[in-house]
Amino acid sequence: MKRGTVILLLGLLLGALGFAGFYYLGTASYRDMLRGPQPELAWLKKEFKLSDAEFTRISQLHAAYLPQCAARCQRIEEQSQKLKVLFAQAAAVTPEIESLLVERAKMRGECEAEMMKHFMAVSRTMPPEQGRRYLDWVEKQTFLRGQAMEERHRTEPTDHSAHHHSM
Repeated sequence: MKRGTVILLLGLLLGALGFAGFYYLGTASYRDMLRGPQPELAWLKKEFKLSDAEFTRISQLHAAYLPQCAARCQRIEEQSQKLKVLFAQAAAVTPEIESLLVERAKMRGECEAEMMKHFMAVSRTMPPEQGRRYLDWVEKQTFLRGQAMEERHRTEPTDHSAHHHSM
């Protein structure tokens, strides 16, 4: 019984060591990307097969875009907080709430326009085929795919007799 236990434990130990070795070797390239200068963009270099020069240019575009994006997000968040306070105090939509909603929507529109410009600039840094593929990815992953409300109220032919909306 003792010998069987030792053999079993050695087998388990060898299996664990083998797994750890294969895991370490299999993830080496990903660990290298994470140690790079822009780890949040490392996937982009790999996915779109970018040269070092293309990746450097995209990293520069990204670094220049981030502070402006953060500032816009901060302003939108401030407007949302004001709306939250006004909404909690109001019994109806006031002109002040309405104005703030319009202002926030305008800011979001400006944010989306700047984001679109950034995506276009990034795509132009890539080889044409990869740039097109990147823009296709952007369309599927960002605000271009539609928002929850737009999805909920999509105008598709449906059998309205089966669906009743209650308020």
